[in-house]
Amino acid sequence: MSGDSTHTDSGLKGLTNDVRRYIEKRFELFALTLGEQVSFILADSMQRLIGVLMLACGLLIAWFALSFYISDLVDSRSLGFLLSSLPLILAGLVFLKIKPNSITRAIQASIIAEVMLSFDNLEKRQKNKKESKENGD
Repeated sequence: MSGDSTHTDSGLKGLTNDVRRYIEKRFELFALTLGEQVSFILADSMQRLIGVLMLACGLLIAWFALSFYISDLVDSRSLGFLLSSLPLILAGLVFLKIKPNSITRAIQASIIAEVMLSFDNLEKRQKNKKESKENGD
């Protein structure tokens, strides 16, 4: 009888060790997956930020050119710059007056959708890799 309980105890310990190792491996996989997603999002964000900055510089130069053109048309440099800045001032006031929650929610929803899509793509790639390994073996 005591031999059976010892065998059961060692089997139970082995099972708990296996479960513990499985949970640890799942946490490691989650950490690696999360790290990969964060690095992808950061790299994508940096590329977009650089693109936005280059676009902003181009728009700034174009706005100065427009200001000088309007200045020539009205024969007053200050009035030309004032007239060309009115759309920016009005747009700024509109953004200040409207509720920022709607814009924040739209941006947040866009970011969440992008993260979820990238997680889905990663899961599909991992599944494909696993299937190709199983088919190759």
